[in-house]
Amino acid sequence: MKNLCFLLLIGFMLSISGCIKDDSGEFKEINSFIRTNMEARYFWNERVPDNDNGSIPPGAYFGSILHPEDEVSFIVEDVELFENDLSGQVLTTGISASFGRLSNTIGVFIIVEFVYPGTPADLAGFKRGDIILEIEGVALNTINARALFFNSFSSATYGLGVFNSREGTITSLDSTVTVSKGEFDLNPIVYKDILEVKDKKIGYLFYSRFLSGEEDKYIDSVNVAFAEMKSQGVTEMIVDLRHNEGGNFDAALNLANALVSPAAAQREEIFVRFEYNNDIQQKIIDEEGTNSDRLMLNFSEKAENLGLTDIYFLTNNETSSTSELLISGLVPHMNVTLIGEPTSGMFFGTEVILGSDANPANDYAIVPVTLRYSNSVETNKLSEMLQPDILIFNNLILGFQLGDINDPSIAAALELISPSTENRTRSLQRFKRFEILEDQRAQKLGSVLFHN
Repeated sequence: MKNLCFLLLIGFMLSISGCIKDDSGEFKEINSFIRTNMEARYFWNERVPDNDNGSIPPGAYFGSILHPEDEVSFIVEDVELFENDLSGQVLTTGISASFGRLSNTIGVFIIVEFVYPGTPADLAGFKRGDIILEIEGVALNTINARALFFNSFSSATYGLGVFNSREGTITSLDSTVTVSKGEFDLNPIVYKDILEVKDKKIGYLFYSRFLSGEEDKYIDSVNVAFAEMKSQGVTEMIVDLRHNEGGNFDAALNLANALVSPAAAQREEIFVRFEYNNDIQQKIIDEEGTNSDRLMLNFSEKAENLGLTDIYFLTNNETSSTSELLISGLVPHMNVTLIGEPTSGMFFGTEVILGSDANPANDYAIVPVTLRYSNSVETNKLSEMLQPDILIFNNLILGFQLGDINDPSIAAALELISPSTENRTRSLQRFKRFEILEDQRAQKLGSVLFHN
């Protein structure tokens, strides 16, 4: 869920004259915690300095270490909120939001990406494509929008807007809806369906985030969903990873085992390879050998495997990290088709390192890049986007609901699976596109794969 308060300082160091304390060393213990762990675990650990420099604030010290290519490592001070975010149980109305900016202004609007089933927003009737212009009576802008949306109030009052397709404008509806907030278990399976086209049964799954859950409850829900599809005779599969910024490897491997070709599963072929800094890489090889599961993950047979040879993924520029791992990991083993927009290009993993475990303890947590990954033939690299086979710009403002066969991306997949004389993509219209503001918090959270 996009609800992470963090202190972000990347490739950036505060000026000595303005922000460094005069040899007070008041940050020495925290910066020692940062330096020690970055030296041991950071992927680019050759950049870590030899001294702790306790006169620099922790955020600036951490930022000064980062590699120029590193746009994802971060440091947090609100550890409790951060840990709640990682668990998947967060204070929310149930709306997953995309933030857009009105042309040539600081005015911001929110478009609902999707709504988690059974949450207050769902019960209040919110749906994909709905527009929010105000929260608590305050008009949204580039300064306040995220703070208002992610506030810790027990409820939220949303002022609604509407898109005028003829004029290409967004205007207020002069109406509000008040929705309660709560801490909910947000199952990443937001929507699933079986689409019947001609003589084919096509599974559709919208999967919002890679989570295992307590006692693997979310993994179990994926297994149940695929067992149901298999029993219903599904022979084709569309997996919607739009807005999925990543998550943990266990959930990705479980999903991959259901989707991969049976031959690859039977032979336990390589799903993904991992690479660490030189010190960790060599230590793993010396202690566990080159076939260690810390260096690679392999497919395995499972009852829920659908027996597919082809798979269709729907993507956009929020499709990131573990989503990209799943897609690229399947490419060498079956026919993979991407429909939509290029992915974000983040083939890395991060690790949560808590200051509460340090001696002496502190209130910070650092989340550095500790590994990068590639598929079995090592075709992808860090910061390299996955390009779609069929380019379709996803325009949330059109309001196609999850699983709607008129959604241009879904229509394109159906046309590939079951060609027809009818052009199912005619519903794609060229409306004015607004600037969508990147949500770096969600992308960074999506890269978190380990929690020590």
